[in-house]
Amino acid sequence: MDRSCLPWLGWLLRGKLEQANPCKTAYYSGFPRIPDLRESIAMILHRNLCMLAMFALVPAAPLLAAAEQATTLDYSDFANVPKQAGTGYSIDSKVPIVGLNGQFTIEVYGESIAADGSDLLRVRVHEVPAVKALEDISTSSTFAKAIGTSATNTVESLGKVVTDPVDTLKAAPAGVGRFFKSIGNSVRNVATGSDGSSATDATKEALGINKARRGIARKVGIDPYTRNAIAAKRLGTLANAAFAGGVSLDVIVAVGTGGLSTAISVTRTVSDLAWSLPPEDIRARNEAALHALGVSDANTRALLGNTWYTPTLALALVERLKALKVGSGHDTFVALAATSESETEARFFIEQLRMAHDYSMDGHALAAIETPAQMAVFRTANGGVFAPAALDYVPWSEQVQAFADRHTASKGEHVLWLTGQLSPDARKGLKEHGWSIREHVVASGGS
Repeated sequence: MDRSCLPWLGWLLRGKLEQANPCKTAYYSGFPRIPDLRESIAMILHRNLCMLAMFALVPAAPLLAAAEQATTLDYSDFANVPKQAGTGYSIDSKVPIVGLNGQFTIEVYGESIAADGSDLLRVRVHEVPAVKALEDISTSSTFAKAIGTSATNTVESLGKVVTDPVDTLKAAPAGVGRFFKSIGNSVRNVATGSDGSSATDATKEALGINKARRGIARKVGIDPYTRNAIAAKRLGTLANAAFAGGVSLDVIVAVGTGGLSTAISVTRTVSDLAWSLPPEDIRARNEAALHALGVSDANTRALLGNTWYTPTLALALVERLKALKVGSGHDTFVALAATSESETEARFFIEQLRMAHDYSMDGHALAAIETPAQMAVFRTANGGVFAPAALDYVPWSEQVQAFADRHTASKGEHVLWLTGQLSPDARKGLKEHGWSIREHVVASGGS
């Protein structure tokens, strides 16, 4: 099925969003552009309609009917989610289900952010203490004294480089070559088409800012590439100031970061590498790992060139794929994951690998990854099918029935794990089709 989903949706997204779609931008420094409200709404709508297609091998028309079936749940209906309110945040009690995920609204220290799905909700709540710590640091007298007036002027001139990298690429002549050239790699395929030959000392300045950003992120326990607009803005401001003012990280965090998380991922390796290595080194590591797994160069480029996969998320996917140790299917899985059109979709595929690993640890040997439609399934050694899905609410529909029917000829057990829940009709229908179901599977809550 064509992931563009619907002709009218293409019309809706045409113009500004189509031009600014981060998925169509080549790999750059790794720091994401935070979309504005209009773009966010359009991309969420696009993503949710496409998520419906993950279960489907049917024409696009039923997607309209499914999309029109509006459902709203109470926050208390969700399992394995954060408390509805905590220090510095609160979550709306009513949660619309759009597509197959809850659309959560979170108030964080007086500012509102959205989370598309409960998996991303856990990530955003995890980031709340770091948001407060970054604010405390930026408003502290210690920090202000360390920066000084001259540094502030420099910060203003460098500010857009990190906080809005895509716009910088469009606005600055040879901006990629000057600021984000990868060490040891050509940047010929980046937005401007430059091969980087005009790079100056500004390259080192930009790389210094990025290193400062990673260092600060590590101190406060946050992903340096977060798409949380509140956290990203504060992190970028501090990184610019730290680099331009020559302020050490010890001074920056002198305000105190006690009690903050010491990991941004349930996988310690991913956390440490995301904080320690520059994006170009992470990319090289991922390229080597994918090559060793038999992934084609084209699919490797497609995955690592999709900017929804920040260095942290790309690392998480590659590390989990390596750990799964299946015999085949790596290349087609990467090809499917590379088509992700949102952070939630990228995390969906990472979570599929995480749940597949957990399933294998329960004594079920996995032989291969298969991609018969828009959602991967895992073939067991005895011919069964394991289908993991990080989705909040799945109703019974033509798409879900098509998914259920697709594997009825398989000789082994059919198992569906879902981080959310099924509607009563979906639960009944899947069981009648021979599926064994486990709902409310505990998600990783990280990368």
